[in-house]
Formats: sequence, structure tokens, C-alpha cells
Amino acid sequence: MAYVKFLVHEPAFVHLPYWFITDYMPKTVGGYLKVYIYLFALSNSPAQTSLSLEDVAHELDMLYSEVLQALKYWDKAEVLHFKELPTKEFELNFYLEKPKTSLQTAPTQLPISKTILSQSRPEYRTEEINLYIQDSDCVSKLFKIAEQYLGRLLTNTDQKILYSFYDWLHMPFDLIEFLIEYCASNNHTAMHYIEKVAISWVDAGITTVEQAKEKVTLDKRYFKILSALGSSKSTITLSERKCIDKWLSAYSFTLEVILEACKRTVMQTNKPSLNYVDSILVSWYDAKVKTLDDILLLDKAYESKKQLSAEPSHSSKRPNKMTKFNDIYSHNWNFEELEKLESEYIERKLNGGT
Repeated sequence: MAYVKFLVHEPAFVHLPYWFITDYMPKTVGGYLKVYIYLFALSNSPAQTSLSLEDVAHELDMLYSEVLQALKYWDKAEVLHFKELPTKEFELNFYLEKPKTSLQTAPTQLPISKTILSQSRPEYRTEEINLYIQDSDCVSKLFKIAEQYLGRLLTNTDQKILYSFYDWLHMPFDLIEFLIEYCASNNHTAMHYIEKVAISWVDAGITTVEQAKEKVTLDKRYFKILSALGSSKSTITLSERKCIDKWLSAYSFTLEVILEACKRTVMQTNKPSLNYVDSILVSWYDAKVKTLDDILLLDKAYESKKQLSAEPSHSSKRPNKMTKFNDIYSHNWNFEELEKLESEYIERKLNGGT
């Protein structure tokens, strides 16, 4: 009996779905696209019956965990079906029809947010980390530098988290080194704390050491202001940051002027109140205050107004003898009266008065 032997040829090209190119490709990171296109092409090859994800990772120059993460991403986006079986095998099937759920509403849409970042760090295997230590001088050097700053040997978990800053968050090595130095100098050596700082920097768009130094300098000003109010917090809320940014940027107040407002707030309220500080700075902004000397002029104008408005109850009564204690300015300011006085004082100055 004669048999026919079929010769299998690799396809010259493959047809990607039009909706994938127009709706999904422009909004997805390159690594995810590599996995989709490569596996889509292999799925259209008649000679391909099965494959190993380890081999796919090797061919694409990616980590096994990255390939796995990309397939889970596309599965949630409903452009393919991917399922891990109890036998440690996988089911993979590509959909040719456009999914009903758009990429904008998919649970893992990009750009990545803080929450998604913290939930999707790749699960590196110890063998992978050891391989990168052997093959990459930069990775090996980074781990040694980290041990010097942290004052201890890195655990396997430390190494995986630290490597993820480069591989997952795409931070350059010099930025990672500065991150570790910064956290260690503030007595924060726990790797999970350092990871939170790394994610916050990436979320803020920081990609260089120069940008990180600017952020660190600004953060120090934030915490110095909060400290002047008696707060010992190690974090700052978004509302607090916006309020202080208004004082620094919109009002262009110097740090010493803001700290003076904080000092007076504590004297008046005995509690950390940003709203009270804001009320003082708003009145100073309206009075065109720029320096501490301007504030002293307002204080003197207020005291002069107060003395002029005070009337003796008995005209025949001899005036009280002045003592050195009478020269001390009172700190019980009435800010509504002060604001009115400021306007009068400035108007007299503009008209050539004294």
C-alpha cells in the first residue's frame, strides 16, 4: 500500500487581527507585544505542536516570570485564552474576534498605577537571580554596594526585590544606588520600605539621579515644615503636599517665612493646623510680604494702631509708668484687625505717608 508523506512548510507570514493592531498595540508595553506576536506566529505554524515557556523566554531574551506575566495580562484583556493546568502544562488559544472588554477597562491596563505595580512584581526564581549575578557585572556590583549601605548581607528575597528595580521598574543602576544610599542615610534599611520609595519615584516619573535629588530636597522642606508644627510623621498626604506646594510655588514664600507662620500657629493654637498656617500666609500674601522684615513692619503697624485706638477710662488718672516689660509685643493677634491695618498701612506708604 502506498502512503503519501506531507511536507510541512513554515508560513511565509501571519495575519494579525486588525483590531489588535489599532486598539491594543499602541497602548501596550513592548515586552507584552513581543510575547503576543511571537506566540501568535508559532500558533500558526503547522509544524508547531507544543513548546516550553522556558524556551520562549530564552528566545525573547526575557525572564520566565515576565513571559508568564504577559500571558496573564493578555488573558485578562480577553485577546487570548491562557490557563495553567495542574500537570504544570498550559492551555493557549488566540481569539480572532475582537473582545467585548476594551483595553481601557481591562483590569491590568497601562499606564501602571501604584496599586498595580505593588501587585505585579515578577516572581523571580533563585536560579534566575544567580544566573544574572554570574553574567552581569552591574548586577553583582549593585548587590555588593547595597550590602555596604545596608550593613548586612542580602537575603534571597532582598536580591529579588532589588533586581526588580532594574528589571521591572526599569530604574538605571546609578538611580538604584542613590535610592539605597538615601534610604539608608535616613535609617530605613528594610527592603520592603526601599521598594515603596522606588515605586513612588517611578510613579512620580523620576528616571535620573538629578530628578531624585530634586525630589529629596523638596521632601526635606515638606517635613521641615511639618516638624515646625510639631508633627513627627514620616509620610506626607496628597492634601498636605498640595497645600505646601501652594505656599512655595503659587505664593513664592521662602522657607523661613513659612516656618514663622508655623511658629505663630503653634503659639496661638498649640496644635499642628495647616489651615491656620494657610490663613496667616494668605493674609501675608495679600499684604505682599516677602521677607521676615516685612512681617516685623506689619507687627509694628498693628501695635501702633492698637495704641492709638486705646482710650484711657479716666482723663485725670496719671498714666501708668512704663517698664521694660511694656516694650514686648503681644502675641495675641487679631488677624482680622491685622489684615485691615495692613491695607491702611500699605495705602499710606503708597501715598507718601508714614
